Amino acid sequence: MDDRIDALLSDVEAMHASREAHARRGELSDEVAAHAAQRTLLERMRGAIGQPVQVVVAAREISGTAVFLGNGIFVIAGIDTAVVAIEWIREIRTRSRRHSRESGPLERLGMGSALRRLAAVHEEVSLELAGEGGAIRGRCDMVASDYVEISGRIVPHRAIALVQTRVNPFA
Repeated sequence: MDDRIDALLSDVEAMHASREAHARRGELSDEVAAHAAQRTLLERMRGAIGQPVQVVVAAREISGTAVFLGNGIFVIAGIDTAVVAIEWIREIRTRSRRHSRESGPLERLGMGSALRRLAAVHEEVSLELAGEGGAIRGRCDMVASDYVEISGRIVPHRAIALVQTRVNPFA
């Protein structure tokens, strides 16, 4: 009989310990959820700088190392360099779990800056336009504050989903 009472007491103690552990996990989960709610996509992207990433934009996947985050752009270096417009990103994958609130001194530079730097070195680029816009290949004839002239076309920066080139404009 003593064995059955000991077994019952052990079972009650284990059940109590299990409930306490579950309650602590719930509190921790609530704390993690509250902490995560304060984070932004830009902080997560900053934390991925220097890490391998895959980005889906304009129905294609770009893979490489995240090398720069700017004003509305995310630069990925792989076989080619891709300057991706953040507003057209559909999905990002990275193994990094880091977030960073510290913005870099060059983070104010955006699509216009990238295109101006590429135009200055006469680099050929491929612009992939948002939606069903297709692609334009050539050298930038002129880069204005909100548009680029390339291959006889005037393209607003906001219409560009992706710029592919051989060189990193921010290296």
